[in-house]
Amino acid sequence: MEPSVTGRVAGGDALNALSVDVEDWYHDESRGSGPATEQEIAAGEPRVERNLERLLEILAPSDTRATFFFLADVAAKHPRLTREAARRGHEIACHGLRHLPIWERTPAELRDDVRRARATIEDVIGAAVRGFRAPCFVREDRDLWLLDVLAEAGFAYDSSWMPLRYYPGAVPGLGNGGGPVRLPSGLWEFPLPLSRVASGHVLPVAAGGFTLRALPLAVTRHYLRRFNHEVGPAVVYTHPWEIDPESPKLPGTKGYVRFFNGIGRRSMPRKLAQLARSVRFAPLATVYARELADTGGPGLTAIGARS
Repeated sequence: MEPSVTGRVAGGDALNALSVDVEDWYHDESRGSGPATEQEIAAGEPRVERNLERLLEILAPSDTRATFFFLADVAAKHPRLTREAARRGHEIACHGLRHLPIWERTPAELRDDVRRARATIEDVIGAAVRGFRAPCFVREDRDLWLLDVLAEAGFAYDSSWMPLRYYPGAVPGLGNGGGPVRLPSGLWEFPLPLSRVASGHVLPVAAGGFTLRALPLAVTRHYLRRFNHEVGPAVVYTHPWEIDPESPKLPGTKGYVRFFNGIGRRSMPRKLAQLARSVRFAPLATVYARELADTGGPGLTAIGARS
């Protein structure tokens, strides 16, 4: 099956999906020595509540709604704020139990993780959770077994696919178009947008996150418009810590992670507010409502390359 491309509108009128991966600074386990200790958390203080409240206020003036992928730990510790995000019309989805990348998990571990995380979040909001995003995204096709686990768990969609290559050329893709794909299991994958740049690299310059922090806002707008014209709606992401210049990192975190995570945080609130005013956004479940209602057809069976 060719991927279902949702390029229904072109140019500035496109409706894109805004997403927020809700985690605190101490949830990042990229240092490779295990989760944060109570002493480490106390030394830096939890910051996700104040940052998420600020993020909600940044989006409010433009009446922008997003999908919030909550770590279960955050939802459980801050149920009032989680329900407040839902009350404001944002979609609540799942980011897992632990912030560990897929390539460090086994299928059995992840089955237990997503089951417990989803149940926790659903208990908090009193509603079904349909979507999932993997910590650190999914960057290699060998990790796509995640999608089978999610389908077995009853999720309707995933939005984790963002393959990165640091050299020019093609990157692995689901289908051939870079848009949404329904798998044989019935699960939908809504990939992060990839764009070819002048150097020949294929990069997530329209996806938000680091590129939104590090580059002029005009760059994100340009590549969003191009992706909307060539493919369809784009999925843009951010984190609450990205608007907090004082948010620390765990002891033992590698220097390059500290460097790249720190770039552009002071200007990020302004950029997000301007982007929300100039680009139409909605939750993933709204942007892809037509796809999520489609349960027919055989689904995609092969991985292609995105050039």
